[in-house]
Amino acid sequence: DDVSLPEAIAEMNRYSRMPVVLVGDLAQADWQVSGQFRTGDNAAFANALALLHGLVVHEHGGRLELSRSP
Repeated sequence: DDVSLPEAIAEMNRYSRMPVVLVGDLAQADWQVSGQFRTGDNAAFANALALLHGLVVHEHGGRLELSRSP
C-alpha cells in the first residue's frame, strides 16, 4: 500500500523464480504502488505496471524486464 516502485518489486521478487527488473531510467522512477497482487505471479504484476504506466514487458534471460516503450 503506497510503497515505492523498487520496494514493491523487491517484495514481489521474494516470492517468484522469475524476477521483475527495471531497465534504463526506470530504476530512478519515483512512483508509488498500491494494490493487491498475488504473490508468485510476477507476470500479472509486471503487466499491470506496464498497463498503468505505458511501459513494456519483455521476458529475457529468466526475468521480466520493464522498460519504456520504444
